[in-house]
Amino acid sequence: MAMAENRLSFPRLSPQRENDICQLAEFLANDRFPTKKIEPEEIAHSKGIKIIRGNYKDEFDGLLEHDCGQFYIYCNLDRLESMSSPRARFTVAHELGHYFIDEHRNALRQGFVPKHPSHCDHESRNPIEQEADHFASCLLLPSDRFRKRAKSVAPGLEGIRQMATEFGTSLTSTAIRYAKLDLKMCVIIKWNKDGYGWKWLSPSAFANGWRKTIEEPTKIVENSATAKVIASGDSHVGDVQQTGSTASHWFPFIESGSYRDCILVEQAVSLGRFGALTLISPLEA
Repeated sequence: MAMAENRLSFPRLSPQRENDICQLAEFLANDRFPTKKIEPEEIAHSKGIKIIRGNYKDEFDGLLEHDCGQFYIYCNLDRLESMSSPRARFTVAHELGHYFIDEHRNALRQGFVPKHPSHCDHESRNPIEQEADHFASCLLLPSDRFRKRAKSVAPGLEGIRQMATEFGTSLTSTAIRYAKLDLKMCVIIKWNKDGYGWKWLSPSAFANGWRKTIEEPTKIVENSATAKVIASGDSHVGDVQQTGSTASHWFPFIESGSYRDCILVEQAVSLGRFGALTLISPLEA
């Protein structure tokens, strides 16, 4: 299975490693839940992994521990809110990645690595965390059923939001999967409270040269969808804003008025305390 390329502001996994992990996760998803929504807690219970819920402030989202022959998943309700939330489901799936990826599980079991906290924001530079994030995305959003569903929903963030609800996943995870599977030529940009977080490019966007984007919030066009969402803060969470834009507004190396300066659709949505997402794509795509 050919995997979509990803381009962030720091090194990513090799395509072969991504492919191997995705096949592992999707086999598990399709074997256990061939037609239903994937339930990561049920998978954990089936492997004898105990889930411990607690309040740990902002220390972590989840943590996998091996102690005296037993695996435990710790879930931080201060950040996950409830075990039925999309963030909690992704967190359990992420920790299952550490369990099902042989190298991760064996290292924990043999004491080669200490237990380590995970923040499931797709921002870690640690390849181990990146692998667990990728496993979680493929487990909860298997490519075949995700592609099939995407054909029947609106393009862009509106459709992504609908699929996130149906698959029980976060808007961020669903948007990344959407870009990686190249369901629309697009760029996904994450904004944190203190500014730029990261970006993902669909393979077609990368091939088109859409690589370097603006990263300073001060350069965002006034009254654009992104500017409105960032200005709104935590209000109107989940409401998609949309405006028109041009490639030269977002890509510094595209000259205004040049043949590459195409018209774009700019969509943005607030993630509340976790920031905001922007999706940009050609008007024709």
